[in-house]
Amino acid sequence: MASSISWLDASAEERRRMREILGHFTDKESREELGLGQIRDALSDGLFPGTSTLHTRARYILFVPWIYQQTSDRGAPLSQARRAELQLVKTLKSVGGRDQGIIGYEAGSTLKNVPSELYWSALGTYGVLRDPGLNREQAVSLHGAAVPSDVDEVGHTKLSAWHATIPAAPPEFPQSVPGGMSLTHHEAQWLCERINYSVPNSMLSHLIRHPPTRGSTVPWEDSAAVAAQGQPQRLLRHAQQFSDTMHGAQLLYNLLIAESYNNAGFTNEEGRREHFEEQLRQWSWRYAASQGFGEWDLDDFFASVTAVRGLRVNRGSERFVRDWVEVLQGVEPAAVATSAEARGLVRKREHRNKGVMARIGNPKRLASWGGSSGAGRYTYRWPYVLTILGDIHAGLAEPPAYQALTADPAEHSHA
Repeated sequence: MASSISWLDASAEERRRMREILGHFTDKESREELGLGQIRDALSDGLFPGTSTLHTRARYILFVPWIYQQTSDRGAPLSQARRAELQLVKTLKSVGGRDQGIIGYEAGSTLKNVPSELYWSALGTYGVLRDPGLNREQAVSLHGAAVPSDVDEVGHTKLSAWHATIPAAPPEFPQSVPGGMSLTHHEAQWLCERINYSVPNSMLSHLIRHPPTRGSTVPWEDSAAVAAQGQPQRLLRHAQQFSDTMHGAQLLYNLLIAESYNNAGFTNEEGRREHFEEQLRQWSWRYAASQGFGEWDLDDFFASVTAVRGLRVNRGSERFVRDWVEVLQGVEPAAVATSAEARGLVRKREHRNKGVMARIGNPKRLASWGGSSGAGRYTYRWPYVLTILGDIHAGLAEPPAYQALTADPAEHSHA
């Protein structure tokens, strides 16, 4: 019998986070094996609020509200919104290939997680959804309710779940989507306003105003991100130090698995021990050149992480980070691979974090090892963020002809 996971009573944000966690299991380089995902994700949320590794393109932030507005205008149930989202898949496939970030490109009508499920939390974060607490069914029912207008005692208006100035959907949407995934100038400008207003003191807002470049693999290698000031700069520095520091533990963990794998007599993943020894050597050079641990305030780091979500970091995770930093303060980076203290700390952490599912010294678990277990350094959703920002900045670069023809001047009085 196939196993499954369901959420009986979970918020949109909780469901998004769980899907993102499960999504990491499809990428052996990004899985979190040492129980530090809470810290990684809090830093990601602090730097880039509303983003997710499940997000593909920025225009979905408008596609979803347009579908829900149309559904509620017709007085239709939530199931009609799902049908419209599946129609959107067909329409987008007719104008774009699989490299366009089309959600459901392969699944088609069998798509389970439609775009509204994946983007709902972001819609609340950016104020596109006026009340972040509304679920999708409530949003459908709310939009069609007529209530007395606060402006005109005689007239009536529609109480909408969506921000009052949201750009209008193209004619015949979703059967027709002019431009496909490309934002118009007006749409991009509106998203800029929403993000800058909703999450103003964030790296995401900074990069809305100062476009990043495409060549960087982590945010601290991007000149625009590095130029940020205040809280975004402070959090970016913490994120870099956490990534650089804990990458050594991740690589040592994989080296220990590779050694255990070889000792158990398995041969499918040959050469992995030498691979991770080399990776650790390269890490030690980078780490020795870039880090000065007298400058990393761990108390401020954990306070910053806690402030993002209002939840204290798991005590075991905090203890492991502090202990690992202490090990690095007493051992040359180049000697980490052979350090008994470093090895013992990582072994103990895996056992406490994974219990019977630990791999080191466990032949049953080693037999299914794929050659890497969370060996990639933390990048805080940077490739996904670059795509979303790239869409927005490309839209801003478009001539504002569409805006001049359709925009209501009153819209620009709103932040």
